[in-house]
Amino acid sequence: MTLRAALLFLVTHALVIGLIGPEDPVGSYLMLMAAPLLAALACARRARRSQAACKWRLLGVAVSLFSLALLALLYRRMAGLGPAQMMLSTLVLYVFYRVPLTYVAASPGGGNRCIRAVDLAIIALLWLLYFMHTRALAHLNTALWMQSLSTLSMVQNSLVFCFALIRFLAEDNPDRRDFFRTLSIYALGYFLLALYINTVQPRAPDGGWTDLLISGLFVLLAVMAGSTRRWPAVAVPRDLRRVVDAGVPLMLPLLLMMVALLVARLQPVLATVGFIGAMLGYALRSVLTQVEIQRQRDELELLARRDPLTGLGNRRSFDESLAGAHRRARRQGLGLAVLMIDIDHFKRLNDTYGHPEGDRRLRAVAAILEGCLQRGDDLLARYGGEEFVAALPSPDTAHAEQTGERLRAAVAAAALPAAEDSVTISIGVAWQPPGAETAPGDLVDRADQALYRAKHAGRNCVRTATAAADERSDRRA
Repeated sequence: MTLRAALLFLVTHALVIGLIGPEDPVGSYLMLMAAPLLAALACARRARRSQAACKWRLLGVAVSLFSLALLALLYRRMAGLGPAQMMLSTLVLYVFYRVPLTYVAASPGGGNRCIRAVDLAIIALLWLLYFMHTRALAHLNTALWMQSLSTLSMVQNSLVFCFALIRFLAEDNPDRRDFFRTLSIYALGYFLLALYINTVQPRAPDGGWTDLLISGLFVLLAVMAGSTRRWPAVAVPRDLRRVVDAGVPLMLPLLLMMVALLVARLQPVLATVGFIGAMLGYALRSVLTQVEIQRQRDELELLARRDPLTGLGNRRSFDESLAGAHRRARRQGLGLAVLMIDIDHFKRLNDTYGHPEGDRRLRAVAAILEGCLQRGDDLLARYGGEEFVAALPSPDTAHAEQTGERLRAAVAAAALPAAEDSVTISIGVAWQPPGAETAPGDLVDRADQALYRAKHAGRNCVRTATAAADERSDRRA
C-alpha cells in the first residue's frame, strides 16, 4: 500500500466519522473492517518476495481474523444485544486473532513438525486459558469483566511487543529483520492504542474519532508491509544472537505462565493447568530439540565422511575405517589388500569434454567399482581427484591382483568415451598376511608405489607391490 493510498483511506474514514459520527457507526465499522483487510493483502503480497514468507502470511491471517471479529461485533450491535453479549460473541475471533500473532512473535520456528506442534499446543493452551477465564467471568458485572479483559490484553500485548523487539535486535537476516521491525512497530502501536482506549476513553462511543486511530494502525501496517525499501544489513553481535537463540524457546512458556498467574486468584484450577502445561511443553520441546540436534549432527558427520560427487566415502572416511577393516580381515584369518585406482589421462578428458562431463565419468567409474565390490567387508572410497582406493580381505597376493584385474576389465568393458578411445584405469595392489605387524597405513603407501609403476608401464594395467620392489623404490628415492 502506497503512502498516497494510505492518506486517501484515512481522509475518507475521517469524513465518514465527521459527517455521520456515533449516530450511525455502521460506516465507520465498515472502514474499520477494510483497514485490516488491506493490511492482510499487503502482507500476502510481501510474502511473495521475502525469505520470511511464512511469517508475513501468518501476520496477514492474524489481521484478517481481527476484521472478522469486527464484523461479528457489528452484527451483534445491529441486532441490539448488550455489551456483555457482544463481547462474548466476538471473543472467539479475538482469541484466534492473537494465536497466529503470538506464534509468529514468540515461536522460534524451524525444527521438525513435532517441535512446531508443541509450540502450537502451548499457544492453544494459552488462549484456551484466556477464553475459559473470560467466559467464567461473564456472569459478573460488566465493569469487572472489562477490567479483567483489559489486564490480560495489556500483559499479552506488551509481551508480544517485547518478544518481537528482541527478535528484531538479534536477527541478522535482512528479510526476517525487516519483518520483526514491522511486527515490533505494529505491536507497540497496538499496545499504546489499547492502553489509551482502556484508560483514557474506556467509554468512547462507536463511530467516534477513536475508530480513526484503530484504522490508522492497520493502515500503517499495510504501508510498512508494502514498502519496497531495502534496509542496510546490520552486523549483529554473535553473543547476542546466541543468547536470543537460546532464550526464544522460553518465550511461549513464559507467556503462558504470566497468563496463569493473572487468573490464579479467580480461577486456581485453570492457573494450575497453565503452569503444568508451560512446564511440560517446555520440557517436551527441549527433548525434541535435543533429538533433532543429534539427528542433524549425525547427518553432518555422515556428510563429512561422504564424497558429494560420487556418493562414496571420502579420504577421511577411508583412513578412519582402514584399521577396522584390518581387524575384521584378521578375525577371518585373511590378509588385507589395498588397491589404489587412478583414471588414466583424466586431465586430458576434462580438457576435451569439460569438467561437467568429467564429473559424470567419475560418477560412472565409481558406480562400476562399487558394483564389483559388493561384499560387506569391502571398503571403497574416493581418495582425491580422479583417484580411488579400496581395502578388502584377501587370502593372498594372487587373489588381490585378480580383484584388481576384475575392476580394470569392468571399467574397460563399459567403454565410457574419453579423449583417447575410452576410459581406462590403472591399479596398484598391495597385500599383507594376517600375522603381519605392519600398520595398515603402510599398505596404502605400497599400493601407491605400485600404482606409480602401473602408470609407467603404459597405464590400463595392474601392478602388485612386492617387498623387493619397494626396497628398490625406497633406495631410488
